Amino acid sequence: METAIWNNEYPASTEYAHYYSDYVGLVSKGNILNTLNTQMHELFTLINTIPGDKALFAYTSGKWTIKETIGHLIETERVFSYRALCFSRGDNGELPGMDQDLWMENNNYNSRTLSNLSNEYLAVRVATIHLFKNMTTQMIAQKGIASGVEFTVRAIAFIIAGHETHHLNIIKEKYL
Repeated sequence: METAIWNNEYPASTEYAHYYSDYVGLVSKGNILNTLNTQMHELFTLINTIPGDKALFAYTSGKWTIKETIGHLIETERVFSYRALCFSRGDNGELPGMDQDLWMENNNYNSRTLSNLSNEYLAVRVATIHLFKNMTTQMIAQKGIASGVEFTVRAIAFIIAGHETHHLNIIKEKYL
């Protein structure tokens, strides 16, 4: 498929829930597939340079460790990619929300190695890029409802990228 259909297709504020506007605002206009690819290399490289003693560090009580943050990025991207897949295929069923706090209580990220987490992240991001890369213009414009809010597939791609940028900024500012 031609990736140029993603050029200059920045989502309008009506294409996603208002509480995602900060994430979308972190993404530069242009080809979102290029952004997702660049992010993939940046985060994969960063994860593999984190010293072992920092991996379980949380900058304050009650905050996630670096490993948990990476795990959160992985599982959130999976959820949003699934939403994009469903919507792009015309599935009109409403999709459930995601309780990130509940999910964080029920994971094993801190017992895994950074290498294991970075490899899973890489697999998920590659799959996400392939999903979006092979969509038609019509698929990208499709809409669906998740967490009681209407989204377009285009907006989901930007939310994934902005969500990662948000957490990457926190990791750089408060963890490393």
